[in-house]
Amino acid sequence: MKKDKLEQFVQENAGGFNTLEPPAMAWEVIEKELPVAREQLIKKLWPYAWKVAAAVLIFASAWMLNDYADLNGRKETAGQRRESAENPVLNELQDAEAYYTSQISSKQAELAAFASEHPEIIEDLKKEFREMDKKKAALKDDLEESNADEKVIEAIILSYRVKIEILDEMLQELRRSGSDQPAQKSADTEL
Repeated sequence: MKKDKLEQFVQENAGGFNTLEPPAMAWEVIEKELPVAREQLIKKLWPYAWKVAAAVLIFASAWMLNDYADLNGRKETAGQRRESAENPVLNELQDAEAYYTSQISSKQAELAAFASEHPEIIEDLKKEFREMDKKKAALKDDLEESNADEKVIEAIILSYRVKIEILDEMLQELRRSGSDQPAQKSADTEL
């Protein structure tokens, strides 16, 4: 069988063809032109998704809290309105309660983002807050009996502040442990 000239040329010069190497930058250029893997895209968007979810949860909590406060405000009787108008200290307490309740709700919503990773912490926190709420209810009973004593009001406000401090500390600790985990995961993947 007769070989054509191109085939014969290729066979005779095969060694010369194998000596050429592609430039080092060629593969990087090719990788940039490849479509991005869906998994990589999801990994890049995941932190933003948590932030958006937390923001939506905070907004929804604030909205519901506002609706709840409006509903309770409408149920207030004329006698209660007159009583609170006569005692500005009670008005200040109600304002403070509304403020601290919204702060606690937003921090709890932010903490809920970590609930899937640490459900036992969330349950312990709920249990502790229930106990604090029972004590606060007893303080409110004392408030009615003491005719708006400022020490009782300060104790009620202090209970709100303690809750916020607990939530802040929990969030800081979870954020620290969350920021340590990605560094450990990347170190594990490099090994």
